[in-house]
Amino acid sequence: MIPILFEDEFLVIVNKPAGIASEEIITQNGHWFLVHRLDQRVSGLLIFAKTTEAITALNEMFVIGSIQKKYKAVVAAQPKILQQTLTHWLVKNSEQQKAKVFNKEVAHSKKAVLVYQCIQSSNKYHLLEITLFTGRFHQIRAQLAAINCPIVGDLKYGYKRSSPNGSIFLQSYSLKFTHPFTQEVVEMEIPNTELWQKYGF
Repeated sequence: MIPILFEDEFLVIVNKPAGIASEEIITQNGHWFLVHRLDQRVSGLLIFAKTTEAITALNEMFVIGSIQKKYKAVVAAQPKILQQTLTHWLVKNSEQQKAKVFNKEVAHSKKAVLVYQCIQSSNKYHLLEITLFTGRFHQIRAQLAAINCPIVGDLKYGYKRSSPNGSIFLQSYSLKFTHPFTQEVVEMEIPNTELWQKYGF
């Protein structure tokens, strides 16, 4: 069972475990509609719409950036700068299912912006908090790899070995937005996954 953290007649918020595709949750809950995704090996907060009106409203909120999402990631290499805005241009390679990172605009590229902050360190690993300002394919994974800080377990972007459960140590841990129909502020935060505790977090 996928943990449901919030549900009303319009939308549902779940805590998606790593290893389950966002689309797979739709298969299990046929009356839900996908409005955004998390990579299969990434965990965390995921919003689904329950009506066509909710799809339209949530899609618009994602486009204008009124849904505030924050992520946490565990990396082995400490960033040289502990807090920084990263701006790159990404090109998606559909055959490899990978994003290529450029420091300037190139053909078919999309601008990608995030802010990261190193918020905790253990003996060997570092915990980053990330705020996204654009929602590009594999954005966090690709941008952190571009500064030589691939996420733990992320073989595709240069980490040396897989994690014990095959997950990537990236979690969508915080959401905040104004409910498009009730106008109530929906705000939630989830703790780090249990596996991260073995890495000092």
